[in-house]
Amino acid sequence: MEVREPDWRPLEAVLSPRAFEDFMYMGHVGDLMLYKHRDTRRYLNIDAVTGQFYRYANGCYVEAERDWVLDHVQGLI
Repeated sequence: MEVREPDWRPLEAVLSPRAFEDFMYMGHVGDLMLYKHRDTRRYLNIDAVTGQFYRYANGCYVEAERDWVLDHVQGLI
């Protein structure tokens, strides 16, 4: 993971301005932007180029469905 200037564009593309405020930029892995929810401490990982969502499992990032990722990161599931 590398930390640089925050890239908020992938997050802005999927969340409302209100929901956006609940996240911190944590860094990136290649084109994968990593954001952490301030309350649940769960990560929202979005590919900055494709907009695809990912989850971290068993030591690597795997594609995941958008709705599941958004519900999971907000603690709804």
